[in-house]
Amino acid sequence: MYKLSTALVIGGLALMPLSAMAQDLASAPASSPVVRSDHLVFLGSDASVPQSAMDTVRSAAEAARETPVRIEGRADYANVVKQELVRQGAPASSISVTPVTAQPLPKPGDGVAVPTDRGVILRF
Repeated sequence: MYKLSTALVIGGLALMPLSAMAQDLASAPASSPVVRSDHLVFLGSDASVPQSAMDTVRSAAEAARETPVRIEGRADYANVVKQELVRQGAPASSISVTPVTAQPLPKPGDGVAVPTDRGVILRF
């Protein structure tokens, strides 16, 4: 019996720092997490932001008023998206453009343009 109670006391002492740490973490003030997400926008064949992507662009423009927005894609298409964000009211100073070199893709035999090289990633 003496060995059992000694083991319980020693075990309890070993776990004591963990329970104290859990109390510290539980009483820590909650901070609002920054939610960031990636959105892929494909520009039209005329290098314009299509109507189907405007909700995403408006959301990014709204987010840019409070937090930086990053655009990644081919420089020409990324700049078109930046111009649209500014047109939607986003401050240009909160938008950064990271040009990405387009990866060569196989061209379809029928001469149709491949839309995947017109993709731009919005991070906000």
